[in-house]
Amino acid sequence: MHFDPARVSPAIASVMLIATMACLAMNHVVGRAVHEVAPPVGLSFWRWSVAAVLLVFFIRRGFAAKLPLYRRHWMLFVFLGAMMVGSTTLILWTLQFTTAINVSLINSLQPTMTVLLTFLLLSHRLTGLQGFGILLGFVGVVAMVSQGNWQMLTSLDFNRGDVGALVSVVGLAGYSICLRWLPPGMHPLDATFGIIVGGCVAILPLYVAELAMFRPMPLTTATVGAVLAMGTIGSLAGNLMWNIGNQVLGPNKASIFINLIPVFGMLMAVVFLGEQPRVYHVIGFAVICGGVWCVLARRLIGAEATNIREN
Repeated sequence: MHFDPARVSPAIASVMLIATMACLAMNHVVGRAVHEVAPPVGLSFWRWSVAAVLLVFFIRRGFAAKLPLYRRHWMLFVFLGAMMVGSTTLILWTLQFTTAINVSLINSLQPTMTVLLTFLLLSHRLTGLQGFGILLGFVGVVAMVSQGNWQMLTSLDFNRGDVGALVSVVGLAGYSICLRWLPPGMHPLDATFGIIVGGCVAILPLYVAELAMFRPMPLTTATVGAVLAMGTIGSLAGNLMWNIGNQVLGPNKASIFINLIPVFGMLMAVVFLGEQPRVYHVIGFAVICGGVWCVLARRLIGAEATNIREN
C-alpha cells in the first residue's frame, strides 16, 4: 500500500496526535498500576508483541511482496525499533521508582528536546529565543525532579526514575526525527509493523536476561489486562497515529502536542491511582511550557502570518 501524507489533512493529523497523547498517558498510568507485579522488560516485550500480531491482520494481504522492502531496510527498522521500543521500555522501568505524574510531566520536555536535536544533528538554525526556551525547559524539569529542593542539586540525590524518564525523552525525540528516513510512500501500517518487530528483536536479549536474573512475567488478570490495553491502545493505535502525525506535520510541529500528556496523565493518575499533584509539579510544568513557547514561537507566528497573507 502506498501512503501519501498530503492526503491526510493537518486537522485530521492534529486530532490523531491529540488521541495519541491520551494513549501515551494511559501507558504511564497502566504501567504504574502494575509495576509491583509486572517486570518492566517483560511487560514491554509482550505489549509490543501483541501490537505486532494485531498488525498482521491489517498488512497480511500482499505481505510476500513487501518482504524485499523489509529485507532491504531491516537495519533501519531495528534502529528505529530500538529507539522507540527501547525508550518506552525505559519508561516502564522508571515507573518502578517514580510516579505516573512525574513521567507524564517530564515527557512535556520532548518538544524542546526535538528542536535541540534537529539543531545538533540536522544543523537547523537555532535562534536566541529558542536557545533560551531550551534552557527554560531544562530548568523546569530540574525544578520538578528536585521536588523544589535545590539542595538536591548539590548532593545529586535525584530519583533514578525521573532521570531515566529524561533519558527516554531524548530517545523518543531522536526517534521522531529519524522517522524521515522511512522509505518514501511506505504505508504507516507497514512501517509501524517493521518498527515494532525491529524493536522486539532489539530488546529480546534484555527480556531473556530479565527472565534469567529477575523474574518471569506472571500470568494474572492484571498483567494480561495491562498487556492487552497497552498493546492495542498504547502501542498499536498510539504509535500508528504518532507516525502519521509526524509525516503530515513534521516532528517539530507534532511534538507540540506532547504537552497534552501531562494533562491526560495527571487526570488519569488522580482518578485511577489516587496520586496527588504538588506545587513543584505545577511550577515545573509552567516553566517547561514557557520554554516550549520560546522554542516554537517563531514557527507558530510565522505560520499564522502565512495564513493571514493567504487569506
